[in-house]
Amino acid sequence: MKKLVIMRGLPGSGKSTKAKQMYPDAPIFSTDDFFMVNGHYDFRPWLIGQAHNENMCKVIDAMIDNIPVIVVDNTNTQRWEYSVYLSIVKAMGYEFKIIDLFDGLFSDKELTTRNTHGVPLEVITKMRKRYER
Repeated sequence: MKKLVIMRGLPGSGKSTKAKQMYPDAPIFSTDDFFMVNGHYDFRPWLIGQAHNENMCKVIDAMIDNIPVIVVDNTNTQRWEYSVYLSIVKAMGYEFKIIDLFDGLFSDKELTTRNTHGVPLEVITKMRKRYER
């Protein structure tokens, strides 16, 4: 059966690393890729909706192509953030699996130094407070 894997966790929790380890041959789709410009991360918050839409379109295209395992690698701190993916898996003939790393057993300060996109401490703290387990 084809599978969509949804990674969840705070920035720096190890989502991307875990996804690459567990599914080395699977395409990994991340909204963060939208903000990569010439090898540098350039986050522009006013484009976040467009970035998520583009990521979803790439995932749907992969499903249309019958890719056996597809990974979505976003923070997905609240259910509504990944529920759109869950709404299409059955129609596309996929099962889903959610891998929740939450904080990877790291403090907010450690997550701040570990994350690769420069997410500041205060943002990580807010994300932790709103995280739906």
